Amino acid sequence: MGEKLQQGDRLPKITLQMLDGSKITLPDDAPTRYTAVLIYRGHW
Repeated sequence: MGEKLQQGDRLPKITLQMLDGSKITLPDDAPTRYTAVLIYRGHW
């Protein structure tokens, strides 16, 4: 497991696959400086 982010740390680059097949890279594609990411794991 990697290190936890601390206050003031930058979000490391991460690429996510969206439901429609497109991809988004954070933080580069974030629409604003402050962005919330909601991850829904679905029903298990």
